[in-house]
Amino acid sequence: MKKILLSGLLCLNLFANDTKNKSSFVDDLVGEVESTLNSDVTDKVKLENMKNYIHNLKFNDKVDKSKYKFNLMGHYENYMLLGGYSPNRLIEKHWEDGVRDPSKDYVRDDNEAQFQLSIKVPLYSDFLGTGADLFTAYTQNSYWQVYDTEHSSPFRETNYMPELFLEWQPNKKFGDSTLIKSRFALIHQSNGQDVGQSRSWNRTEIFFLFQNNNIYYGFNAWDRWNEDEKTDPTATEGDDNEGLENYIGKQKYFVKYKSKNFNIMLAHQNDILDYHPSKGNTKIDLTFPSINSNFDFFIRYFNGYGESLIDYNVKIERVSFGIMIADWI
Repeated sequence: MKKILLSGLLCLNLFANDTKNKSSFVDDLVGEVESTLNSDVTDKVKLENMKNYIHNLKFNDKVDKSKYKFNLMGHYENYMLLGGYSPNRLIEKHWEDGVRDPSKDYVRDDNEAQFQLSIKVPLYSDFLGTGADLFTAYTQNSYWQVYDTEHSSPFRETNYMPELFLEWQPNKKFGDSTLIKSRFALIHQSNGQDVGQSRSWNRTEIFFLFQNNNIYYGFNAWDRWNEDEKTDPTATEGDDNEGLENYIGKQKYFVKYKSKNFNIMLAHQNDILDYHPSKGNTKIDLTFPSINSNFDFFIRYFNGYGESLIDYNVKIERVSFGIMIADWI
């Protein structure tokens, strides 16, 4: 997986170089380090030279207003799934002080609402001469048992995902397709729960998006940061998601067709280097225009693992319907 990420980073650097006539930040930095290391001065002077070089790096804090008309922008989809159906018998587990109490478990309502909020903000243009723009982003998924009035219609799970990423828009041709966007991201995701129900993980991710007329396709590939195993199930430190990537995979591949009458996207998540047909997940999203220009009608089919963090190791099949407020492609 690390080899895939390193190869992706190399490609990103090549795209950055391709968009500029001058050498990139990476080339300049490597040249400065080599020049310093090969000099005849003492190690102390070498260190001082490098400190001065880093100190004098200039940040371009100007955001291109013609490129980004709004400071607050959509990142991934923004939607509300108002209801849906799952044939799975899903148990809502009760935890208290890190210890599960099965006597208070109950079967979830199979009709559940979901919504997602996803925004990003541009921070720096042409960050350190890489040709990329630096963004911060935030995505929140909430799962709402709104129709389960017997248990006070709880929000049973909310997943929070802040990001920091570099984004290139190279518009580079590859045959009949064009690479329109690529990213290198640092991502944290968690559900903000206490011991027992706590789920969190960190990852490094690369992303590529291509376009061929009305068809958009691409992939995400990530590498999870290592965590120590829990020595005690009630401990606050250690891995909350044992075997996470065995269930959700290490890459996501997607293809989307867009037309005036409807949009449809197929996404599949697994590990292409160690493929498990029974793991990962498949998702089909269909949107079509409503009579209101502010949103489209939205239908989603999900089958597999990782629908939410709390259920990363539970296989779920679900059909949901609602509205798409803002699409990401």
